[in-house]
Amino acid sequence: MNALRERVALITGSSRGIGKATALRLAREGISIVVNYLKNKTEAEKTVSELQATGVEAIAVQADTSKPDDIKRLFAEVKNHFNRLDIFVSNAAKGVFGSILRIGSNGFDLTMATGPRALLLGAQEATKLFGEKGGVIVAVSSVGNIRCLDGYSAMGAAKAALETIVRYLAAELGAKKIRVNAVSGGAIDTEALNDFKNQDEMKKEWIARTPLGRLGTAEDIADIIAFLCSDQSRWIHGQTIIADGGGTLR
Repeated sequence: MNALRERVALITGSSRGIGKATALRLAREGISIVVNYLKNKTEAEKTVSELQATGVEAIAVQADTSKPDDIKRLFAEVKNHFNRLDIFVSNAAKGVFGSILRIGSNGFDLTMATGPRALLLGAQEATKLFGEKGGVIVAVSSVGNIRCLDGYSAMGAAKAALETIVRYLAAELGAKKIRVNAVSGGAIDTEALNDFKNQDEMKKEWIARTPLGRLGTAEDIADIIAFLCSDQSRWIHGQTIIADGGGTLR
């Protein structure tokens, strides 16, 4: 992992949750971090302070990844400040929850824009900054695209599309020395679970069906992302790593 030192990583949605855990994990390897956030500037600045305390350079950039112009501006800020990029983690997610019969077109479009479209547009911008040296792209997915979770149809569809885009990116970008993979988490104990109306019942169900007997943590996913960013995973390309404690085995 020492080879990661002095590289630059952009992580979308990294002021909290899995994104923040990933930022802190990569910072421990000496990687400078661009913290992207949507609204909570206070949390973003707090994360930047925590990152800087580890000895790396870190900045916060506000951008709504559901908006193409914001994505361009986000990467422009990375170029202006660091003039390079080595790692792009597409983590931000936003969308609607509820019965598939009640999801409207606006909510569905928002979910797709923040998920697979943001990955696609972000990868296009990241490739420009990677240059001839290449780089790494990691997308954060969910087992909700292969298992039906209550109220998760729009997000599940977005995650399925995201994993498909990962494969197509990998097929085309490998020749440019760019590795692309995804991490698909099971039930991860973060604020994201608050979007489920039946979160307490869901937690109990997932713990009961998971062989390892617990929910996942943001740090569990961050460790896998860090591995995929390292040269130790140099022969993993175009794959989705399912990290759910065995929950989808049953």
